[in-house]
Amino acid sequence: MSVVLVMVLMLVSVAFYIVTERKGLGMLQLRQGPNKVGLKGIIQPIADGVKLFTKEIIFPYSSIKFLYILGPMVCFICAYLLWVLFPCLCSPLEISLGLLLFVCISSFSVYGVFMVGWSCDSRYGFLGAMRAIAQSISYEVFLSTCLFCPLVLVGSYSLIDCRFLSFPSVFLGQEILVLWIICILAETNRAPFDFVEGESELVAGYMVEFGGVGFALLALAEYSNMVFMSMITCILFFSFLLEKQILGSIMFCLYTVLLSYFMVWVRGVVPRFRYDLLMMLCWKVLLPLSICFLILFISLFGDFDLIC
Repeated sequence: MSVVLVMVLMLVSVAFYIVTERKGLGMLQLRQGPNKVGLKGIIQPIADGVKLFTKEIIFPYSSIKFLYILGPMVCFICAYLLWVLFPCLCSPLEISLGLLLFVCISSFSVYGVFMVGWSCDSRYGFLGAMRAIAQSISYEVFLSTCLFCPLVLVGSYSLIDCRFLSFPSVFLGQEILVLWIICILAETNRAPFDFVEGESELVAGYMVEFGGVGFALLALAEYSNMVFMSMITCILFFSFLLEKQILGSIMFCLYTVLLSYFMVWVRGVVPRFRYDLLMMLCWKVLLPLSICFLILFISLFGDFDLIC
């Protein structure tokens, strides 16, 4: 029951997060954000949800209808299935290999992106999907090596252990945190690495032919991944600030929200990177650097059995 409650709360939170991002970008770029329904647009997420979920589903003429419906559902299910791993002591599910499950689900979600881009029979959508898949697969390797660095100190793959046992984060340098932030921005297709939705060349990327329910599911999945990545960052790199039992949960939520809106701030102030430089940055700079850090962490603070 608690898992279902977490997922429902995240659906509501993500809906408000989307509108708040639009309002925040309007403030950063000195233009008016959404301010239509309710006081300062506070009920705008409900109006957007009702509008999208009540629109008629229109299939492109030469699309594959089954995959056209299945693709957004796979993306949505993969995004919200991750919240089964939410580190709550009252949860009936205790997954000892939670972070490995997180890596597996993240890897499987690229199949949903592929179905979305291929099923609509649009060159723009297919090109955007291929870019998203290449970017995700490349940075998943980098993400795994960055993820194992703090896990060497924890000695466990459980998010509950990482959240409540408070591993010695003082050993985590700023370099690992910077690498991890770059990785989650690229993995979630956010600015400055949002080549999937490069408006000047791809016209909204792989979701260009989707509207109504399909677009809503894809948007909810994308922003849910952003919040989940912020939660993982808070657990792995800021748990030493959350040791107090009374304020621990409040501070945990506060840091997660602040990290989520940090991604919005990056989108508003950082220009878009170049795609070939993005791939070169991953394979020639970030991945070798993260492997060196992982070897250093294993030699100093851990053993090779956890990684094996």
